Amino acid sequence: MRIKNIRLINFRNYEKLSVDFDSNLNIFLGDNAQGKTNLLESIFYFAGGRSNRTSQDRELIRWNQPFFNISADFDTHKGSFNVKAAYTVEGKKKIMVNSLNQKRFPEDIKAVIFSPEDLTLVKGPPSGRRDFLDREIGQISAVYSNILRDYSKILRQRNKVLKLSIDRKKTEEDLSLWDEQLIHYGSQVLKKRLDIIQQLSILSRLVYRRLTNQKENMRLQYVTGMKVDQNWELEDLKNVFREQLNMVKKEELRQRVTLLGPHRDDLKIFIDHQPAKNFASQGQQRTCVLALKLSIVEIIKGKWGEYPVLLLDDVFSELDQSRRTYLVHEIKKGIQTFITGTREAEIFKNVTVPAKNFLIQQGSVKVL
Repeated sequence: MRIKNIRLINFRNYEKLSVDFDSNLNIFLGDNAQGKTNLLESIFYFAGGRSNRTSQDRELIRWNQPFFNISADFDTHKGSFNVKAAYTVEGKKKIMVNSLNQKRFPEDIKAVIFSPEDLTLVKGPPSGRRDFLDREIGQISAVYSNILRDYSKILRQRNKVLKLSIDRKKTEEDLSLWDEQLIHYGSQVLKKRLDIIQQLSILSRLVYRRLTNQKENMRLQYVTGMKVDQNWELEDLKNVFREQLNMVKKEELRQRVTLLGPHRDDLKIFIDHQPAKNFASQGQQRTCVLALKLSIVEIIKGKWGEYPVLLLDDVFSELDQSRRTYLVHEIKKGIQTFITGTREAEIFKNVTVPAKNFLIQQGSVKVL
């Protein structure tokens, strides 16, 4: 997949921008707070219609303006198309593909982004790691986002019953109405996560070994409140979910919250048998996240038949030369890549890669 160009109006700090991209590598240089991250964010927005930095589209509108418009041309193995999107301060959103109104962005648009905020995947709360899994599985599986949305809806209703419980017998009767739906959707979420972890574990271990020049190992472990086997089929997961949900029912009534399900699970990362959350250095954290992101790139390629766009925001600042060299090697595979940095030497020290270079200053972009 390739993004050929982008046009922005009132997006973040960009009043008006029109830029054409190289089909392979694009490097955006400039001081901090000039708009480099905002430009990558606008590209990522086309992959599902949401920002990687905020859940509120309103925050993407340039200060004191009533709307934003974005437009881009894409080439995929299924064909070429133009996508436009607009959002107003009143909350109205419009999406057009080849000038035809659509309810959502084309599923062919895929993007994987690395940003400094992603370091919380290692040392941050479990919710961030769950969000990471859900976002990436959503790019790989067309139905996953709908399943997750239904699960979240059922979970809210079930928690509401628990929170408002007065009479235990009546509460148990009300819970029984939601239990099977929670099990139905929750087991599907869990199955999808277990499947992706199985692929991620293998790929990320290989990528991490290469990034560290075979000096360190990385391992993933999916942690769930249920005793499950990674190779179980969906029906097995449903049966175990049902059984263990009944076992915690008494405690749920006491705490008035749903205690079991994928909404409470976590993804643990280990480096050489040590939990990365407790022991990883800044450079190791960055390498862990890179290994995960590059693995997702390969999984998307395997599922959809072409690479997604790769967006790397300030990725090189904490990497030594061997890790930079490996990353450049990955880029040479034919992945259209967008990289930000404050200095070109900081990005490609002693590495020569053909690229289109841009300078970003105060919301303006020019080719170098």
